[in-house]
Amino acid sequence: MNSFLITSKDETVYTVDAETGEWTSIYSFPDYTDLELVADYKDDTIYVTTDDNSINALSVTNKRFLWDTPMLEYDFSSNGVTPPICIDGVCYASGGSGVVVAVNQNDGLLKWYYTTDPDGELDYVLNENAIPLVYGDKVFVFSEEGFVIDLPAYMHVLDKETGTLLRKIELPYEVTGTPYFKDNVLYLPAKNLYALDAETLDVIWTFEANGVGTPAVSNGKLVVNAIPTGELISSVLYCIDLASNSVIWQIDTGTDTLWSPLIVQNVVFSNYDNGSSFAFTTSARLFALNLATGEQLWYNNDVVIDHSPVFANGRLFFRGHNLAGEGGTDENVGLLSMDANTGRVLWLNTFFRYGSALVPLVVAENGVFGPSYYRGN
Repeated sequence: MNSFLITSKDETVYTVDAETGEWTSIYSFPDYTDLELVADYKDDTIYVTTDDNSINALSVTNKRFLWDTPMLEYDFSSNGVTPPICIDGVCYASGGSGVVVAVNQNDGLLKWYYTTDPDGELDYVLNENAIPLVYGDKVFVFSEEGFVIDLPAYMHVLDKETGTLLRKIELPYEVTGTPYFKDNVLYLPAKNLYALDAETLDVIWTFEANGVGTPAVSNGKLVVNAIPTGELISSVLYCIDLASNSVIWQIDTGTDTLWSPLIVQNVVFSNYDNGSSFAFTTSARLFALNLATGEQLWYNNDVVIDHSPVFANGRLFFRGHNLAGEGGTDENVGLLSMDANTGRVLWLNTFFRYGSALVPLVVAENGVFGPSYYRGN
């Protein structure tokens, strides 16, 4: 059922056959143009943001560039560019300096823009935003604390059609994962995990921690990776019962990297990090757990994964390193496909072994699948 993956190698976007790992070049951006985190896909079109502060559209069938739209202006020094989210014919993204734009999916024409600068400025703004979140008739934007001057973090609630600010709520801490709507509840990771009423945005309950990542919700349970209160360099995967707000089970997940777990039916997929306590040093291994009990179903110590996994129709996809593979490093590093039932490696494409890359997005007969923080479907 899986048709192809969307990923990249440096400036070039590729599709990859989901069964064989064979790649096809779609389009190459100018040299030294970085692509941001993960793409989106709708109706034969790939949407990506790039570090020149723009949203771009590429045709899969014709392998050509369709359009690009700057987030008000091109800027190769911009920080805080987020991946695009395309819903109901409109693509939303945040660019450098805290500017959020909505553009028409078909032609890239600007529909509206909004700045999260406290004074509404567009020039010399030094704040960043997390990935926009679209829910119902609203767009939720999460601005981070200032990195030059001391600014609070905010949740900005915008009208989906016009970009008009409806509400602005100061947060106790900037977001530490991607917020998630489920069953009229907004789960907001902002150091602690907050469950908010989706309409009133009042706090229903709070899970206290020293940092929480992106939550996943299914079957009346929430799973999230967190740094426990009082800890600095260790993390734990928690399963919380949403009826009682109590912890059902918890397991250690190594150092304090807040990986994003996935729930598929009654199985949890996540990473155990063997990395050191030094910043940005990770060495993660994949595992699968029973959602109801926390019982380990499998753990693959031979494969190092570079990011949180992507699940689609019984397969896991990610960049990583197969330590058990034959040959030298160059023959064992790249884009991998794994059997989600056993943890067995199915194929490894070493073409993607080096260089920057988008986290893979899987286009299948039954939908589009990304990491747990992907909100495009």
